[in-house]
Amino acid sequence: MSALRAALACAVLAAAPVRAAEGPAQPIRFSHQVHATQAIIGCTACHAYAERGPVAGIPSMQRCQGCHKFVKEDPTNAKLDAELKALVKRLREPTPIEWVRVHRLPDHVYFTHQAHVRAGLRCQECHGEVQTMEVVRQVAPLTMGWCLSCHHRKQREQAGRERLTECVTCHK
Repeated sequence: MSALRAALACAVLAAAPVRAAEGPAQPIRFSHQVHATQAIIGCTACHAYAERGPVAGIPSMQRCQGCHKFVKEDPTNAKLDAELKALVKRLREPTPIEWVRVHRLPDHVYFTHQAHVRAGLRCQECHGEVQTMEVVRQVAPLTMGWCLSCHHRKQREQAGRERLTECVTCHK
């Protein structure tokens, strides 16, 4: 009986609407919309570890400097020009920017971006349309029920994917 209740609870959580709250305040302004839509920079160009590890990673300041040594001013837009000059100055400082984490899973969950990226999942399926966001926010609930709904769907779509819904797949 408790297994039935757990299954029902998962179904309810998976179907629950998600309210897209504002993302957390970050130490400096960063627009994914500018970088991903206007500059057409793909997710893994900055989040390089997503293809080969459990976490996508926050880009290093050296990675940011790689582009911003060329993009460091905009004389046609005074506000943007001031932001870019402040950013370039900040990137030269020895201490890294302390970004506020947006997405977090419980410690007892084993999750790897690598498996999901290699399986062909678009980043937007879990993170929402980040390329349109000025401030990144969590869009999906990232609950067990929500994840299982996707795992069940993939299991139905692809033969030989039975392990997707085994407990040890996500709980090590």
